[in-house]
Amino acid sequence: MTNTNSKGLSRRAFLGLGAATAAGAAAMGLAGCSPAAPAESGASGDAPMAATGQTAYEWEIAPEPITDIASTVDTDILVIGAGLAGCACAAAAAEKGGKVTVVEKTSSFNGRGGGFGAINSRYMEELGVKVDKVNAKQHWIAQCASRANEDLIVKFFNNSEEASNWLLDKCEALGGSAMVGAFYSHDDVYAEQPGYHMLMIPEEAGLTSTGFAGAELCYLDAVRDGAEFVFDSPAVQLLKDDAGKVTGCICETGEGYVQYNAAKGVVLATGDIGGSLEMCEAYAPICAEYGQPRSQYTPAGANTGDGHKMGMWIGAQLQDLPFPTMMHPQAFCWFHGPFLFVNDNGERFMCEDTWVQGKSLAINKQPGGEAWSIFDANWPTDLVNGLPYGGGMFWDSFRPYGSDLELAPEYFKTQIPEYVKQGIAYEADTIEDLAVQIGCDASVLSATVERYNGMCEAGEDTDYYKKPVFLTPVKEGPFYALKVGPALLAVCGGLKCNNDFQCLDENGEVIEGLYVLGNIMGDITAVDYPINVAGNSHGRCITFGYMLGHDLAEA
Repeated sequence: MTNTNSKGLSRRAFLGLGAATAAGAAAMGLAGCSPAAPAESGASGDAPMAATGQTAYEWEIAPEPITDIASTVDTDILVIGAGLAGCACAAAAAEKGGKVTVVEKTSSFNGRGGGFGAINSRYMEELGVKVDKVNAKQHWIAQCASRANEDLIVKFFNNSEEASNWLLDKCEALGGSAMVGAFYSHDDVYAEQPGYHMLMIPEEAGLTSTGFAGAELCYLDAVRDGAEFVFDSPAVQLLKDDAGKVTGCICETGEGYVQYNAAKGVVLATGDIGGSLEMCEAYAPICAEYGQPRSQYTPAGANTGDGHKMGMWIGAQLQDLPFPTMMHPQAFCWFHGPFLFVNDNGERFMCEDTWVQGKSLAINKQPGGEAWSIFDANWPTDLVNGLPYGGGMFWDSFRPYGSDLELAPEYFKTQIPEYVKQGIAYEADTIEDLAVQIGCDASVLSATVERYNGMCEAGEDTDYYKKPVFLTPVKEGPFYALKVGPALLAVCGGLKCNNDFQCLDENGEVIEGLYVLGNIMGDITAVDYPINVAGNSHGRCITFGYMLGHDLAEA
């Protein structure tokens, strides 16, 4: 029987429609990296299918049960994955007295990124910053094409403040504080919300994190409160009892297979599929050609969909395909504003006053998956004049809330020369010279700029209908070209779950004992990552990890 999902495209139907995509990817020279050929039912003996129907990719078919167990460990709460979500869950459970074991495939906890998004926090209250929850919820749903689970979104909105303050307590305990950012868009269509927090922790605190320290803060407190972390121990198979309840997992170690038995529950916090080109091509093909090879997720290649596979092997259901991608236009220069964009041929191809996902996807379709932001010597004034109406990441600088708009160009004045030194930006006295440097036909770029300038003077963009406030001409040298390209941060789609984070099977029934957190969680995003609440991926890891950890410890 084909598994048909009443809420959207079934996975089998998607795989069928995507056959040409997979063939095309292989034809583009991705030999050895294209998806494994779909396997027919029964091809692996009696191995069960993973809720896919009659066909599946090889990784969707359950392997034979592992029986040669070298040792066994008993615990109450087993967390698989020591990223931000897993560490937050472990810290929350341990502080409530829970017996917690965390198994991790790499050699350390893993933190990444610059900060986290909150719907509210005490820092926001002190600054008088308020999130418009109605607007934020509406835009989140719209950007996810109305396919996200509204109950999960509301759960994040209603519990973000408590969990955010919990993490901020950990930061302040080490003498740190947080900066609430002002870099969010004020556009009415692509409305974003304030609430992005960057932790500022003194060097003498001795942390090792080079970016956002949330995972490390949770890890340290979890260890202090008795949680056990086992590194270099990848989970390879989940365990179920005769009643269908998930009771633990098997990890592969240098000393053989170790079986972990969990009395209260198993939490999959294994991250996304972004480190597996095969799975990206199958489940999120839009990012496979340019976004995935330029992945800026750390540690590189670590997140290969391990939890997705293990979940499917015991019957967990994936959310509707394709998975949403978190692609930001930061593969090259981290500044490009709302200025004129051209492709490698010197041609304009989009309305530039859009959100980061929109920029990434439009650029992704261009030759080489890259573009150039073109502007002139008046860019500092143009930038400041536009910030009250737009802004956001890669348009504004990482300014603190309430700061002077003039800080934005002052920061970028220091960055543009560095981009030039790196060979990802160019400065020239004429448009013709700029064209030579970026490698396009000078007559084409000149014609593009001339037409654009004419529309700026007329105050109407009849090509793409950019808002007039962002129509700034390119007339006064020196002229600049900053290289722009999408990079993959994460593929934020995964296993369906209910409002208590319990995994669901193909019939929508709860799989007892199995929970999901972080980017393996399905249906909290769909189609696209909703950047209107910037940093919400980290914010959800903190909030949901905090909640689930407490719930499991107190069960």
